[in-house]
Amino acid sequence: MPKEIISFGYRHGTPRPPIGERFVMIDVRSCGFKRNPFHDRTLRYLRGTDVRVQEDVKKTPGFDVIYAKLRNALSPLPEDTVVYLGCTGGHHRSVTLAILLSKDLSVPCDHRDINK
Repeated sequence: MPKEIISFGYRHGTPRPPIGERFVMIDVRSCGFKRNPFHDRTLRYLRGTDVRVQEDVKKTPGFDVIYAKLRNALSPLPEDTVVYLGCTGGHHRSVTLAILLSKDLSVPCDHRDINK
């Protein structure tokens, strides 16, 4: 299991992990999470910590299969690995997925760009 999951937005720059840190960087948009709550005006200013945003992300076609593949890919990672999950702004998809994965894998999560 990874030691931490960090969500971020590519719009705010790619994370620069500390030298020597073992990490994995995943663009959730390229994994199949193309549905972007930002395009729904009622969700735009909410964050992935909001249940309404989480439910919208879960409406992504094939969500269960895509999410299971992502979760299964992270499960065997060494315990000193930090997982960075990125989307466009770091407000909706990456935050939602970091929260869900953190619960499923019992690891802490943080959100680098949630307030930007």
